[in-house]
Amino acid sequence: MATPIDIGLLQYFLPIFTWAFVFVLLYAIFTKSNIMGENKALGLVAAISIATITVFYTNVTEIISFVAPWMAFVFIFLLLLFGGLMFFGVSQEEMWKELSIWTVFIISFFIILIAITQTYGEIFSPYDAAGGDRTIQSETLRTLFHPRVLGAIFMLIVAALTVKFVGGKIEAK
Repeated sequence: MATPIDIGLLQYFLPIFTWAFVFVLLYAIFTKSNIMGENKALGLVAAISIATITVFYTNVTEIISFVAPWMAFVFIFLLLLFGGLMFFGVSQEEMWKELSIWTVFIISFFIILIAITQTYGEIFSPYDAAGGDRTIQSETLRTLFHPRVLGAIFMLIVAALTVKFVGGKIEAK
């Protein structure tokens, strides 16, 4: 059945998108940080080489294809959040002071961690592909990485940060 917006054809262009994404990202890093020195051609050749090598590793391509849309979503969400707050008169300095760059790093870290888990999950899993062996290691990992336990740990971290930030703003008189 034909759909008005069929994006299934875009999966064939995934290597091109991955190559372009890695190339632009690395070239920007090499240009801004002067890792390769003042020679811009060396940074260009290095970015082209690394981007080309990246395309041939399917696991890295899977990670990038998982991370890129989520990072775009986070960027658009922050853009809309900042736009909405600026509409109500909050300055950029106040927003960045309250938001902190660490929040963006933590969200990015979790997105990358989930992508690595999705890609390399079978390699790091203590379970048999057939679903067999139950060992102490497998049961411990099953318990530690159960969604309820991870949710509880996340809620404890959020509660601890809330207490830290709220408690730091109250001044004793």
